[in-house]
Amino acid sequence: MIETFGVFLRDAINNIKRNSVMSIASVLSVISALIIVGVVMAIAINVNYITDQVEDSLELKVYLEDNITDEQQKAIYDSINSMESVSDIKYQSKLDALNSFRETLGEDNSIIISGYNEDNSPLPAAYIVKFNEASEIENASKKINELDGVMDTVYGEDTVKALLSFNKFIHLATWIVLAILSLIAVFIIFNTVKLTVFSRRNEISIMKYIGATNTFIRFPFIIEGMLLGVFGACCSVLLLRNLYYFIVGALAGTTSVLPLGQSLAPADLVMKQISVVFVFYGIFLGTMGSAFSIKKFLNV
Repeated sequence: MIETFGVFLRDAINNIKRNSVMSIASVLSVISALIIVGVVMAIAINVNYITDQVEDSLELKVYLEDNITDEQQKAIYDSINSMESVSDIKYQSKLDALNSFRETLGEDNSIIISGYNEDNSPLPAAYIVKFNEASEIENASKKINELDGVMDTVYGEDTVKALLSFNKFIHLATWIVLAILSLIAVFIIFNTVKLTVFSRRNEISIMKYIGATNTFIRFPFIIEGMLLGVFGACCSVLLLRNLYYFIVGALAGTTSVLPLGQSLAPADLVMKQISVVFVFYGIFLGTMGSAFSIKKFLNV
């Protein structure tokens, strides 16, 4: 079995060398298709990364009534903490809330609240709650709002709804674009490989006439397609890697108010996901292109 595969691999490599022009054309087709797919994937990964960052920063503030008892406060904490969707919960005292507000105002404007302290703070104590998913905040807010001792809950309702809508749109758009590009890629590579097989139709006919089985003829072509697909995928990964590093570096060096370079997903994270997909995708495209292209010429 191993010796047979070695023969097929040797034949595939020899075929690539003998038909170097068509092999290069096939690799370029794979690279062209995967570069486009890779750009879309990089955009989708970055959107998910930035969305996750925004979700991590979202929090629900549970404001407590001033006359709340210790038992009520503990019951509220236990109720919130028992929710599976909650990832973190912190208590913010009236003094902590006042100090946080003072920091927000800055030293120049904090004088307007200089007369307030823990005893007369106008700001209520609160629990600051974070969730695993932004979609879980709304339902949790409604349940917590019904607890005794809770004055109000605030979580930035408009921001959460806008984030969820945007995330759904990006996911749907990404799948649609990837599906369209995949069909285009398969079509391009199929036709390119078909030309390669067509140029060797006489060779295939001779092998059929001397008794070679379809499997014996087909496997070198399939392995050849796999090799071309993997090589094209590796080249695509290298090109995308350099392009992504260039973009991240250019954005990181900009003087823009928004530090986009720091907001983008790390290159290692993006390229790891793209590399894994590209290797399997390249093998799939090369294999399918070869398998379907040679089928017609086996019917001699």
